Amino acid sequence: MRILHLTPELPYEPGGGGGRTREFFLCRRLAELGHDVLNISPALPSEVERAEPLRAVGVENWIALRPSAPIEEVVRAVAAEPAVLGAAVTRPVRALEMRVFWTRLRRLALRAVAERRPDVVLVGHDMAAAWAMDLPGDIPAVLTCHNLTWRWYDSRARRAGAPAALLLRAESARYRRHVVRALPRFHTAVAVSTIEAEELEALKLTRVALIPTGVDTRELRPVPEEPGPPRLLFTGTMSYPPNHQGICWFVREVWPFVRAEVPDAQLDIVGKDPPDDVRALDAIDGVTVHGFVESMSPFFARAHAVVVPILAGAGIRVKIVEAMAAGRAVVSTPLGCEGLAGLEPGQHLLVADAPQPFAQAAIRLLRDAPLREQIARAGRELAERSYDWRPLGEQLEQVLKDAARA
Repeated sequence: MRILHLTPELPYEPGGGGGRTREFFLCRRLAELGHDVLNISPALPSEVERAEPLRAVGVENWIALRPSAPIEEVVRAVAAEPAVLGAAVTRPVRALEMRVFWTRLRRLALRAVAERRPDVVLVGHDMAAAWAMDLPGDIPAVLTCHNLTWRWYDSRARRAGAPAALLLRAESARYRRHVVRALPRFHTAVAVSTIEAEELEALKLTRVALIPTGVDTRELRPVPEEPGPPRLLFTGTMSYPPNHQGICWFVREVWPFVRAEVPDAQLDIVGKDPPDDVRALDAIDGVTVHGFVESMSPFFARAHAVVVPILAGAGIRVKIVEAMAAGRAVVSTPLGCEGLAGLEPGQHLLVADAPQPFAQAAIRLLRDAPLREQIARAGRELAERSYDWRPLGEQLEQVLKDAARA
C-alpha cells in the first residue's frame, strides 16, 4: 500500500515520548512489511535533525518547519489564512493549535495526494481529525486516538476546584462535539485503551480497533538488578502535565512515608523538559532529577521498582509497558494503569491511590525480592505476548488494508 501518515508531532525514537515513539515504531513496522510510507509532520528548528531516524528505517519524511516563537507561528497562520481567526471561536484550544499547524501542512499533504495518490491516509491524534476533511473524500482515512482528549479534560476537572473545573468540563464538551463531527470521515478509529475503545464504539459513528502502544521487547530486555541502595524509578516526558503533576505529588505526599521506613531509598526521575517545579525536587534527600537521557536501559538496570503516580490524563501509560518489558515491578495509581488490556492488579503490578497505601506498596516491592521478581516475570510475559511492536504493527496493517479495500 501507499500510506500517507499525518501527525502533529514528529515521530522519533529514542526520547520522543509516548505518541512520537508509537508512531515511529509503527511506521517503521509498516515499511518493514513492504509498504510505501510517507510521514508529514510539523517540526521546530530544534527538532529538524530528529527527522533522520525515520528516514533511516525506510520511511519518507516531509516536515513543515515551524517558527521558534508561538506568537510568530499564529501571526503567520492568520496572515496565510484569515479564517484561522474564526476557528479561534469555533474550535477547542488543542484543535485550534492543529488548525494553525495545518496552514503549513496542507500544501504538503495535497502535494502528496497529487504525486503519490495514497491508498489510505492515517491521521495521528483526535485533535488533528479535521485535517482529513480537506483531503479527497474517495481516499479512505484511519484515525489514531492516542487518547480521547475530552477524557483528559474530564480527568483534570475531577481534581480541580471551581471555577477551573467548570472551564475544563466546558472545554471537554466542546472537544467531544468537535471530534464527533469528524469521526464519520474515518473508516476506522484506532484506540490505544480498552476504556476509550468502548467509548468510541458506543458512539456508533465508525469502526473501532484496539491497538495499544507497545515496546520493542527485543531491544528492551530484563537484566539482573545492579547492587546498590533500594531504588525507585519514574520516567516520562516532563512537559506533559500529568507526568510532572504526578511526580510532584509522589515526592511531596508519598516519598516521606517511603523514606521513613526505608531511609536509604533513592528515587530517579528521568524525562525530557522537566519544568522548574520538577527540577526543584532534586534538592530533596534521596531524589535525583536527570532530565533527558539517550537510553533508559541503565536506569531500569539499577531500579528495583518503577512508580507510576498518575492522577490525571487519558490513553494509556507507556511507562508501565516499558517497565514490564524491562523486567521491573510496578506500583501505579488506578488511573495510571487504566485501559491496559490483560493487566491484573496483584499479578502484573501493585495498585494504590492515596499517599500512604501507595508508599506501602512501594516499600513492599523494595523489601520483598521474591514478590517483585514474581510480578516482574508476569509483566515481562504480558509485554511479549500483547505489547510488542511487531504484532501491533501487523494489526495496524490489517486495519489499513481493510480501509483501503472499502
